[in-house]
Amino acid sequence: MPPEPHHMNRRLIFLLTFLTLLVPALNGCFRNTAPIHFYMLRPLTPAESPQAAIPRADRGPVIGLGPIRVSDYLDRPQIVTAVSEQEYRLAEDHRWAERLDQTLTRVMAENLSVLVPTERVVFHPWPRRQKVDAQVTVNIQEFHVDATGHVRLAAQWAVRRGEKTLVTRKSSCRLATSGTDYAKIVDAQSQCVGQLSREIANSVRLLLRPRQ
Repeated sequence: MPPEPHHMNRRLIFLLTFLTLLVPALNGCFRNTAPIHFYMLRPLTPAESPQAAIPRADRGPVIGLGPIRVSDYLDRPQIVTAVSEQEYRLAEDHRWAERLDQTLTRVMAENLSVLVPTERVVFHPWPRRQKVDAQVTVNIQEFHVDATGHVRLAAQWAVRRGEKTLVTRKSSCRLATSGTDYAKIVDAQSQCVGQLSREIANSVRLLLRPRQ
């Protein structure tokens, strides 16, 4: 005996409902399998900053680096881009390979060791018995790609000796880059960090220069 029409209708409704629920779930699974790309900032290249000779036999001054702090909106794994002045986007598939404050500290240490120059950069917090010739602190206020496709870096930094602040400055950098190619974005960000490192190194050299 063939099935009654109302049984056929119920089966058809069940099948359509099942497919309606299944298709979005499958789409979500496919989206979640997209590869995640990880990035790190790079230090200055030899072409960007030729190696300077260390003038002192004791391997150069002792530079205490840190703390380096980043604004809360940057303190996350995802690379941040701006859709407008008020709206920001987190790139779920494009992330930092290490914490942003850590990669900034590492790269700036490499940059300063070449630019000052010195072989002795110590990281905050260093042991109390460690004597430093100058301490560099940095507060990164902006570090993202804006809606016009420019990398923006804004930072406030200071050079201290002991309890005395010797200099306080604000630095900014804005470089044109891609709005979608994250390798190019991170490279432009690395260039901005290099520019910031040069400004800091210039102040450190002047402050530590022997008085005539």
